[in-house]
Amino acid sequence: MTVDDHRAGGRPRDASIDEKVLAVTRELLLEVGWDQLSVRLVAARAGVGRSSLNRRWASKADLVLAAILGEAPDLSPFQGTDLHGWIEWVVRGSHELFSRPDVHAAVPGLLLALRANDELRKAVWTGFSGPAVQLFAAHRQARTAAERKRADTEARAVLAMAAGAALFMTTVAVEDDSAAVRSRIAQLLTAAVDAT
Repeated sequence: MTVDDHRAGGRPRDASIDEKVLAVTRELLLEVGWDQLSVRLVAARAGVGRSSLNRRWASKADLVLAAILGEAPDLSPFQGTDLHGWIEWVVRGSHELFSRPDVHAAVPGLLLALRANDELRKAVWTGFSGPAVQLFAAHRQARTAAERKRADTEARAVLAMAAGAALFMTTVAVEDDSAAVRSRIAQLLTAAVDAT
């Protein structure tokens, strides 16, 4: 159990409640969209007290982010990959994420919520980029502070370009959203990283 599982004077968090609430949140995103989604509606559908949700997630945006991203990044696709595999997965994983119907429904509202909440925005970027950046630095065999700084910058740039391309392809350039274009994006990013 983590520190969060033991609140002062409280019971351990029930993971089954979390799973049910997050599943209901994803369902409601598809049914009613971001604008009509509310913590109250999620609580009612999940059969959970609203106060339980408020203790777990500070806002609708926190709840939706947990529902679509999970509590921590899934690093299993990076297992056993090299630098090229890392880039390929970042491109493919970003596209898979932004292609999901629940994410597609959440993105417009989430972008506004993240712009309005700098602390949440920073937490999302740090929490989900940090572990991937560390893996990239390990692939680069960055040992000195200068090498680690350069590897961090490269990794964050690749993450931003891959995620930005995925968002653009799944929302604006839908007609050009193909496996061939995604493969070419990965090739171009790989060539750019190899060149450095």
